[in-house]
This record gives sequence, structure tokens and C-alpha cells, in this order.
Amino acid sequence: MAEAAYRRGDPRLRRAVTPPALRDLLADSLALWGVAGRVVVQAQGVAIQAGDVALLVTRAESGDDPIRWWVTRDGRRRPCPSVLGLLRTLRNAFGVAGAAPVRLRVSAAP
Repeated sequence: MAEAAYRRGDPRLRRAVTPPALRDLLADSLALWGVAGRVVVQAQGVAIQAGDVALLVTRAESGDDPIRWWVTRDGRRRPCPSVLGLLRTLRNAFGVAGAAPVRLRVSAAP
């Protein structure tokens, strides 16, 4: 079996997402969710302002493993261990409903 080019947990890949790339991902996510907001790279991290919700996404330090980002709102920090966790946290903060669950029915073919 072939080995993956990048192993999970490779510390060199931990810093792969740059602040401008994260800003673009978050701006695209807000647009996809239909949330009017502004995403800006700051010295501390990536700031998101949408309506009365203001969030700051900061990169976790190397000693914070397995956390990759912290989301700060009103002085409270929430850990996010992955991109999916980050997007879920942001979606919940902005009150965006999650996708409807997909139901799959498997049956024998006629």
C-alpha cells in the first residue's frame, strides 16, 4: 500500500494556512452562508465583524496541541482543532443553520 505524501500530525504542515488564506476562506464561507460581514487580517489574527457579532480567530501556539485556532468573542476563547471545527464554531456564532442531514436508503436492485 502506498504511503500518503503528508502524514497526519506532521508539525511542518501545522503552519500551512496563512492569515490571508484564512481570511479568504472565512470571507467565502460568510458569503456561502448568506452572512453580510467583513473579514480583516490584523496583527493578532483574523477579525470577523458581522452585524453585532465580532470575532477574532488567532493561531494556537505549538504548546496548545491539538488546538489549531482560538476563536475569541467578548473575551471568551473557544478552541478549534481543525478547519471543520473552526467553520462549525463560526457558523454557530452567526446563527447559521447547519445543512440538513442526508438520508441514504440502500436496497437490493430489482
